[in-house]
Order: sequence, then C-alpha cells, then structure tokens
Amino acid sequence: MKEKIQAYLRKPAVLVLLAVQLLVVAFALAAALRPAAAYTFTADQWESIAQESKIDYDEDGRIGVTEMTDGEDILQTPPMTLPKGHYTVTLDYNYIPGRLASGREHHSCLYLKSDEPLTVTGEEAALNIDRQQDTVVLNVRQNANIVRLVAHNDGGIFTLGNVQIRQDMRYAMVCVLGWVLCFAVLDALMLAFVRAACGTDAEPKKKMACLLALLTITLLTFVPMLLDGGGLSGPDWVFHLSRIEGIANSLREGQFPVRIYTQAKDGYGYASSLFYGEILLYFPAALRLLGVSVQQAYHIYAFAVLFVTAYVTFYALRQIFGSRKIALAGSALYMLAPYHLHNIYIRMAAGEYAAQAFLLLIPAALCLLYGTTPPTKQQARKAWWQLTLAFSMLLQTHLLTLELVTLLCALFCLCNLRRTFTKRVFSVWAAAVGMVAALNAWFLVPLLTLMLSGDYDVMQELNRVDALNLQKWGSSFAGLLGLDAEAQGIGLALFLGMACFLLCILAGKEMTDRERRLGLWSTTLGVLNCFMSTSTFPWNDLLHVPVLGSMLLKIQFPWRCMALAIPALLLATCCALSYLQRRAAAKNMGAMLLAVTLAGVMLFYSGYLPTISEKYLGDASQLIYADDYTNVGWYYDGLYLPSEIIQTWDGFAEGEPVTTVTVESITREDGVTSLTCSEMTGQNQHAELPLVYYPGYKVVEGPSTTFKTVNGLVGVTVPANYSGTIRVAFREPKRWLLANGVSAITALGIAVLAIRKKKSRAAAKARPAKG
Repeated sequence: MKEKIQAYLRKPAVLVLLAVQLLVVAFALAAALRPAAAYTFTADQWESIAQESKIDYDEDGRIGVTEMTDGEDILQTPPMTLPKGHYTVTLDYNYIPGRLASGREHHSCLYLKSDEPLTVTGEEAALNIDRQQDTVVLNVRQNANIVRLVAHNDGGIFTLGNVQIRQDMRYAMVCVLGWVLCFAVLDALMLAFVRAACGTDAEPKKKMACLLALLTITLLTFVPMLLDGGGLSGPDWVFHLSRIEGIANSLREGQFPVRIYTQAKDGYGYASSLFYGEILLYFPAALRLLGVSVQQAYHIYAFAVLFVTAYVTFYALRQIFGSRKIALAGSALYMLAPYHLHNIYIRMAAGEYAAQAFLLLIPAALCLLYGTTPPTKQQARKAWWQLTLAFSMLLQTHLLTLELVTLLCALFCLCNLRRTFTKRVFSVWAAAVGMVAALNAWFLVPLLTLMLSGDYDVMQELNRVDALNLQKWGSSFAGLLGLDAEAQGIGLALFLGMACFLLCILAGKEMTDRERRLGLWSTTLGVLNCFMSTSTFPWNDLLHVPVLGSMLLKIQFPWRCMALAIPALLLATCCALSYLQRRAAAKNMGAMLLAVTLAGVMLFYSGYLPTISEKYLGDASQLIYADDYTNVGWYYDGLYLPSEIIQTWDGFAEGEPVTTVTVESITREDGVTSLTCSEMTGQNQHAELPLVYYPGYKVVEGPSTTFKTVNGLVGVTVPANYSGTIRVAFREPKRWLLANGVSAITALGIAVLAIRKKKSRAAAKARPAKG
C-alpha cells in the first residue's frame, strides 16, 4: 500500500495542488510580515464634503459641524493606499447628538469609501457618544489604491480632530494560520481517501464515503452564509453577535467564566450569561480575540455546529438502525428540514439550532435502555454518556428546548415505568442526572441563585395575554407542511415518511417489534408536538393546569415544539426505510423523500437569498449602536434585568434618588468602575453607580460596601467624612467559585478516565492473541 500511496502523491495533479497551497501560504505570510500600512491625519487635513452643513473649527481645534443640523456625510480624509485586511481607526472627536421623535439618540459613524469596486466592505462603525476618543475596526476586502475615510454626521454637533488608521497585523497572521489549518485538514482528508482507495478492506472506503457525504450535506445547509450578510438577519442577529462580542470583551478583561458583559447597556452591564447557556459561543469569541471579524467568527461557528449536527445525527441513526445509508438519508432530511433552516437563516436562533445538534442522542440512548431485551452493562454505559452529553449540551445551548425534552422524557419514563425502575436503567438515569449536575455546576448554581430569588424579569408571572399570544402565534397546517413560504414548518418529506411508516404497519407483516414500537412512539410524539405547535392547541387552558401549565407556557412560541417534532417524525421515517430496505424498496422511497426535501430547500433559498444584505458589528466600541432602529447598547433583551429597572431607548428611567454625596467623577476601565466623591455631612451616605445590579459586585478599593438600590442598580455606602475614590468590580461569590471547582474536577476526571480507557484498548489490540 505504501508504494501505491507514494505513486498517488507523485501524480502531477497532486503536486500542482501542493504547489498552489504553498503559494497561498507564502503570499499570506508575506502579507503578514510586511510593514503595517499606517496613516495619520490632523484636523486641518480633513476635506469637507458637506452639502448642507456649515463646516467650521470648534474651540478645541477640531473641524466639523459646530451647530445642530441634520445628518449627512461631512468630512473625508485624503486618499490612502490600503492592502486588504482589518484596520483600527483611532479618532479624537466631539459629538453632541440630536434625538429622533421616538427618543432615540442619533449616532454618527465612520466608513471607508473607494471608487474601485469590491475593495471595501461597506460597514459603518458607530462612535461612542460618551467618549471623545474611540477606536473602531474597518475592513478592506481587496488591495485598494484610493481609499478614503468618511465621517457621517447622523444629526447633531460633530467635530473631528486627529485620526490614525493602522493595519491590524495580528489578523494578518491569523489568516496565515487559518490557511495552514485549512490546508492541513484538506490534505489529511485527501490522504485518508487515498489510503482507503488503495486498501483492499471495504470498511475504510465506506467511512470515507460517509464523511464526504456528511460534508456535502453540511455545505448544502451552509450555502447562504457564503454570501455577504448570509445568516445575519432576523430579530435576533444583533443579540447573538452581541453575545459573542460581550464574551470576547469580558475575556479580554480577565473574566472566566464570563458572567457579565461589562460593555453592554452602554456600560451598565448585562448578565444574560447567568441565565442563558453559551459555552459554544466561547469558540467564536476566541476568534474575535485573534482579530477575526464578528461576522466571520459567527460563520465559522455556524459551520462547525452544522457539521457536528450532521455527524451526531448520522452517529445516532446508525446506532439505532445499523445502516449507514439510512443514517445518511436521515441526516440529510434532518439538516434540511424547513424549521432547522428557518432557525439558522430567518430567526438566527443560534442557541436553538445548536441544541438541535444533540437531540437525536437521546432516542439513541433510550433505544439501548428500553429495547426489547434488558440492556447489557456495555449498553448501559454507552446510554449513560450519551444522555450526559445530550442533556449537558441542551443545558448549555437552549434551556427551553431542554425543558420540552425533559417533559417528554418524563412522560416516556412514566409510560415505561416497569423498565425505568429496573436496577440497571434507573442507575443510568441517576448517574446521568448526577453527572450533568456536576459537570454544569458552574452554570447551574448561579442560574438557580438568581432564578429562585424572583428578582428578575424572567421570573414574571404569566397571564391570559401570554397564553393568547401563544395561541395566536401557532402555525397553520399548511405552515407545518412547509407549503407556506413565510411560515416555519416540519416539511412535506417527513410527513410523507410518517405516512409511509403507517402504511408499512398496515401492510407489512415482516416489520420487527423494535421497528414497530420505535415508529409508533415516534409517530405519537411527533404528532403531539405538531399539534402543540399549531394555533388549535388549547394554550389558553394551560393557565389552569398547576406547575405543568406554567412550564409549557414559558416556551414563548408554540412553534418551538417543531424542534422535537422533526426528530420524532424522522425516526418514524427511518423505521419505514429500515423495513423497506429488507424488501429492496428503500432506495426508491429515500430518493423520493430527498427529492422533495431538495425541492423545498431550493424554494427556501430562492426566497431567502435576495433578501440578505451585508451587515456589520465590530469591536466593543461599535456595540453602542447597531443600525437605524436598534440601539445595541440597549438591544440585549430585558428578560434578565432586575424587576425594579425601567429601560428606555438610551438608558434607564430615573427612579428614586439614591446618591447623597458629592460626586466628582464616575469612570469605567477594564471592568472596574471608579467613583470619586466626597461626604461632608459627617454621616454614612450612599452613591448609586451606573451598573445593573447582579450578585458579585464588590468594592475592590476603598472603605465601602455594595448594595442593591431601589432602582435595581449597584449602590455603595460612603463612610462619614470620606473623600477619595471607591472602585467596584464584579467578583464571583465564593459558592460560585466552589461550583466552578466541582465542574473542573468532574471534567478532569472524565478526561483522565477516557484517556486510560483508550490506552487500555490500544494495549489490548497490541497484545498477541492466545493460542
């Protein structure tokens, strides 16, 4: 085989490919090692391009609009020659914004302009209103000979001083490493394919074919993200990109794990991390720290999640049905289901479609535990780790999906009570619950602390209006079938697959008990979840059902039930394929279902692609505003705010006065808020800080303590006759640190056991056979 592989590697096509790879890496390395492009312009070098506004100098020597006026482009720099890459723009300015009729402040911005097509990406970097110096990031797509930096006044007084534009060479080096990594993976895959092709064993060839098929399915699902603005749309796109940015910024300041986005809410901070699992978002956040743009980081994250979804679905279905072909067909049907695509592209529900990646591990584990025969010790062990992984990832990605899955699993266990309470099955459930709790204690302890306190809006009581809204937002039958282009649905293919399974039950005497039992359970749960996702389900009546009713009403939207209907109907479809495979009819049915699925995908893409537009969200300073409609400083939803807080467009409404000392200044830097004040009455007094209150804020310098004010903000007690600076920062409570330790030790223990087991298996294989 070695000679055959060497012969393949000496083929001209392979040598040309390797040469191209080396050239690409060489060019990227040359670009990363050359001197950084840099320009500096003073106030008098800005060129006026205003049409309506009067341009003048202010008292500090800055140039621009010195009287309140409407918005337009006002200034531009002299032309620059910029190689492609990322550029940091540091600017001195003064900005006093006007306000829209809605109350939202105007926000001025900078952008790059070029007469050469396709050279700049068109993003607009908004400037922080509360500062007089800011650093933003802008991108050049292709080498450009004439590029100008343009200042846009959105409305108000806007004057500019010195500006520095410098290429980010850190990002250039990351690009080199990215190319090396991509080519290394590509070459490893090609070598694996060559080895499989040269070998006589059919198993490696089948494995490589399956891997290639899974990559194809992933790419087909990922296609719209290859275009500018692809996947960056819907009501939640800013929220999820802001989460990535918030994690990156907090990691930069030294928080780990991240609990509070210190730059969110215009510096007041927001702690969705305490309520919303986001462990997978640490990956794109790490890419942000390396200089990758937030859109690019999100796209890499999305591709990784989609490939994991395809692989885990294939793995689970192959375990259940023992067929690679059925597993591949099921993976394609699952990945390309309308609701899955809707979550990715229309809603950009990053948490929910990440949760969908691990759903099928649960029925795979249940098939091991609740099969026609009691589980063996090995099957119980496999089911344990699958349940542990699945529930841990659901907890860390989407709590509402976890809630629905838990309720369905409880129902299933009750219906199979006798098997559930056998020693082996019950011990698996108990061990899985215990391991999930220990692994995720770092997240569960803070979550339960805040949820049980009842002090946050997420715990507000549900009422009749909430139930009626659920009823109103339910899907129609046409929407479920995917026939309504505007609706999110299950898709026609899975309904046809379910119908085929029911026909097989009626006509097929050769269907195994396992297929019949699994298919009937899946069909029942799938139809139930379909019914719950429609407007005909009696959501309003659930208000009168204690405990269970309030839990179900917390899902916010009834169509979330489709996330469980899809894997359930998929299992029923695969049961039909498994039965037909023995009758040599599975190919025809599978081809028909895939054709229906692909037709739906093409219809979805043809409607989606023309609607996308390039959007940008840059570094922390650019998170203050996102677009004309949403102030990103306040975009993070209000679910996780203290119930006392009243949020407005650009801040919080003033409540009861708390500050009773003379405040000289309040500043923020690297997650630390500094209050300089004087107490002159001779008694202990108080000061309110611009920080949303969450447990963990501590005085790190100064003779003071923190407390929660009546307005839901952080307050400090100022000692009598004190004059100086008090500094406050977030520090995790001791019980949270203990929970972190429990999770770290548990994860380390699992890793050590896995390594030992792998070594023992390798040693067993290397040991010569007896006799």
